Amino acid sequence: MDAQAIERLLDELAERVDTRFAGVQGDYRALIVVNPTDAPYTGVAVLHVDMPLKAGSEPRPAAVWTLDGVRVPCQILHSRLEPVAEWRLPDGTVRPLPDGSRRWRFDLAFWVDALPPRSYRVYRSAWSADELPLPALPAAEPPVRVREAIPHTGELEKEGRLG
Repeated sequence: MDAQAIERLLDELAERVDTRFAGVQGDYRALIVVNPTDAPYTGVAVLHVDMPLKAGSEPRPAAVWTLDGVRVPCQILHSRLEPVAEWRLPDGTVRPLPDGSRRWRFDLAFWVDALPPRSYRVYRSAWSADELPLPALPAAEPPVRVREAIPHTGELEKEGRLG
C-alpha cells in the first residue's frame, strides 16, 4: 500500500470509525493507528502535530489510553515553538491569531502493542499532568500511521481489519 493510499484510508477511517469512549469525561481526541504491513506491530506510533498555542499558554504533557482504558507509555518529542500571526484552517481559509500566539510542532509518540497485520485500532489521548516514558525512542519513522479524530459516532468498530 503506497503512502497516498494509506492517507486516503486514514481519512476514511477518521470519518467512519466510532471514536467515542464511553464514560470518559473531559476533552480528548481519538488516535486511529493503521498497520498497513503484513506483520504484527509492537512498538512506537507517532502522530506529527502542528497546532496553534494561545498567547500565555505553555506546552504540556499528553497521555494515551487503550480501548480498555489502560494508559500506555507516551511522550512528546521534538517540541518546537515559533511565533505565528495567522493560522491556515483545513479548508484553506486563514484565521488571524492574537498577538503572542505561537505555533507548536511536536511528535506525539506512544506505545502500540500487538497491532495485527493490515488492521487498525483506536486509542484515546488527552492533555496530562505528566508523561509515562516510552521504553525506547523511535530511531526511524515507524511502519504504522496515525490520524487524530474528534470523538464522533461511526458505523465501524474501534478495532478492525483493513480491506
